[in-house]
Amino acid sequence: MNGVADILAARQLIDIPVIGLIKRHYAGYWPYITPTLREVEAVYLAGCEMAAVDATNQESPSGMSPESYIREIKKRFPDLLLVADISTIEEGEAAEQAGADLISSTLAGYTEYTRQDSSLIVELQPPALELVQKLAARVSVPVIAEGRYWNEVLAAKAMEAGAHNVVIGAGITRPQIITKKIVDALEKYC
Repeated sequence: MNGVADILAARQLIDIPVIGLIKRHYAGYWPYITPTLREVEAVYLAGCEMAAVDATNQESPSGMSPESYIREIKKRFPDLLLVADISTIEEGEAAEQAGADLISSTLAGYTEYTRQDSSLIVELQPPALELVQKLAARVSVPVIAEGRYWNEVLAAKAMEAGAHNVVIGAGITRPQIITKKIVDALEKYC
């Protein structure tokens, strides 16, 4: 769930664990997924059992390294499970060593150093299945496959690669991208 309002609304309707995050852009910084302790606290106080945070190796508005950020979150909110959104194997391993409870491939292909084909819209590129497979083999915490999993076929491939679970986000919530994928696939017939 993104944002306090959605988290609070969900809490009234469901009684299952919720991963909360707040997407907030700070001028001059790329990380925007729950980028500071202020957002982590807001997610926690809204009643989330888990918080997703950017754990990439990019300068962050938190002013801390990803590992220091994770350790500080675990110190301040010891009962909050932490989902580290990463883009590389090294970031995933470092997040686990710092105390992250789950590792998610959310940002693979989105960071400047993991972007594969700059001529394509990132959302239309394939998911990072190889990253999920390598993470699942190298970390002991659950790996979440997230980022460009559009359908049941890709979700099944993620599970075969060793994912603990799969997030299908934009494949459900962004009709403009879903429509573009369909139009692009049919274009050769027009």
